Amino acid sequence: MRRAGFSLTEMLIVVVIIGLAGMIALPRLNAAFDRSSVGSAKSRLTALYGAARTVATSANQTAGLRLNGNQVYVYASPRHKAGAGTIDTIVQPADFSTAYGVTLSGGFDSVRVASTGLGLDSAVIVLTKGYSADTVIINRFGRVLK
Repeated sequence: MRRAGFSLTEMLIVVVIIGLAGMIALPRLNAAFDRSSVGSAKSRLTALYGAARTVATSANQTAGLRLNGNQVYVYASPRHKAGAGTIDTIVQPADFSTAYGVTLSGGFDSVRVASTGLGLDSAVIVLTKGYSADTVIINRFGRVLK
């Protein structure tokens, strides 16, 4: 009498083939996730700089994008609100390491924008995660070059 179904050997061969396909695809999948995280962080950084330009032109004061390690926030000066310190924090710090797993580097701590919307500083910010990296360039005219 013949039984219907698969033998143990056939099942093991299928499991091994699926495992090999997974081992081949996993590094590419991780690289795609890294590229996606860097791209998202780059978009967020660009949006934060845009917020600094908006604050500078609408409030007629100097604003800036400050990098403190992997934290980035938007500030304005001189201070319009009463309290300690010399700056107003406009956008609360965004931790890029926690949110995107991305490391920021650039060798500076802030990029300022004049009340005219033109940049007072220029910067090159490098975003990295794993083997994926991208650069945001902010020129003295206040343009963000991607």
